Amino acid sequence: MQTLHRLWYAVETFWLQSRHLVAAYAVFINGLLIFRNIEGLTGGLPVQVEINDILALNWSDVASGPWFLLGMFLMLNALGMLFRARIAWAVGVFLLAIALAYTINYHPEPHVRAVFCAVTLAGVTLLGKDFDRYSATADTIFAVISFSILLLYGTYGTLYFGSGFSPEIDNLTTAFYFSVVSMTTVGYGDIVPVTESARLFTISMIVGGITVFATSLTTFGGSMIRRGIDKLAKGRRHTMIRKDHFIVCGTSVLAMGTISQLMQKGLGITVVTAHTEEEFAQFEQKVGRELDLVSGDVTDNAVLDKAGIMDCQALLALSDDDATNAFIVLTARDMNPNIKTVLVVNDAKNMNKVRQVKADVILSPQLFGSEILASVLSGETLDHEKLTSMLLASGHGLVK
Repeated sequence: MQTLHRLWYAVETFWLQSRHLVAAYAVFINGLLIFRNIEGLTGGLPVQVEINDILALNWSDVASGPWFLLGMFLMLNALGMLFRARIAWAVGVFLLAIALAYTINYHPEPHVRAVFCAVTLAGVTLLGKDFDRYSATADTIFAVISFSILLLYGTYGTLYFGSGFSPEIDNLTTAFYFSVVSMTTVGYGDIVPVTESARLFTISMIVGGITVFATSLTTFGGSMIRRGIDKLAKGRRHTMIRKDHFIVCGTSVLAMGTISQLMQKGLGITVVTAHTEEEFAQFEQKVGRELDLVSGDVTDNAVLDKAGIMDCQALLALSDDDATNAFIVLTARDMNPNIKTVLVVNDAKNMNKVRQVKADVILSPQLFGSEILASVLSGETLDHEKLTSMLLASGHGLVK
C-alpha cells in the first residue's frame, strides 16, 4: 500500500511539474500537423513542395499560403510555452483558435485534426495559471517577434487571398497596407473582402491585431511607464542585504501572519511570491511596512537564488498548496543541502505524502486545531507545555 502511495505521489509530482510541457508539445504537434498535412483548401494546392532551387521558388505557391505560416508560427510559439512565458500562452491560445476556425471551415464533417485542435485549445486554456512567468526583457522580445509574425501572416495572407478583395490585391505594398489597416481596426473601406475565405482571413487579422498588436505595444512600453510612475509615487524601493535572513515562500494568511511576527522581532525577511510587482503594495499594506519581495515561480532555482537561498538562516514553505510547498523544499534542498526548512501542510490527508520530503519542521495547523478542540471538549486542562507539545506533535513526530 505504501508503494502504491509513493507511486501515486511520484505521478502527481511529475504531472504538476511537467503539464506545461505537455501543453507546449500539444501546440507544437498542432503546428506540425498543419505544416505537414496541408489539404482541403480551394484551388487544389499541393500537399508537398519540393525546393530544388531556393532562388527559383515561387513563394505564392508555398504550401497553402497562410496555412503554412500558421503551422510554422504554432511550432515557434511552443518554444516560448516550454519556458512557461505568459505572453507565449496568450499568443498560443489565439493561434489555436485561428487554426480551429480554419479547420472547421474547410472540414465541416468531424475531422481528427479539428478534434485534436479543440482539445488542445481547451487544455491550454485551463492550464493558463501554469504559464505565470513574467520577464520584461523576455516579454519584450517575444512581443516584438509576435508582432512581426502577425504582420508577416497578414501581409502574406492578404496577397494570397488577393483575388477575394475588391479591388483585387496583387502587390506586396497594397497587401502590407491592408494588413496594417485591418490589424489596427482603422478600416478606411477602400479595400473590401468579398469572398468567404477573404472575410474569414480578415476576421483573423482583426482579432489578431486586437490581441497581439495591442499586447505587443503594451508589453514593450507598459513596464517602463509603470516603473517610472512607481518611482515617482513611492520613490526607490529599498533592497535588503540578503544574508542571515529568512525566506518565506507564499502569501497565504499563515505566511503573512508569520512575516509580521518575524519582522516585529527585528529579523530579516525576504518574501517570494508568484504575484506580480503591481500587487506588492497590498501585501505591504497587510503587514504595515515595506517588504523585501521577489516575484517569480517559487519552485524556480533562479528565483530562490535571487532571494539569497545560499546565505539564509531558513526557508519557510507556507503557500496554500501542499504540493507546491513540497516542491519548494525539494528545490531548496537540491540547491543548498545544509539549509533549514519549514513546511506547512494545509490538508491533513497529505501528511503521509509530505513526510517523504523530510523537511526540518513539518507543521499542520489543521491537526493542531483539531487536537485542541478535542482536548477542550473532553475537559482536559491546556497549559503552555501541553500546547507546545501538541503543536510539535501536529507533524506526527517529524520535527527534528
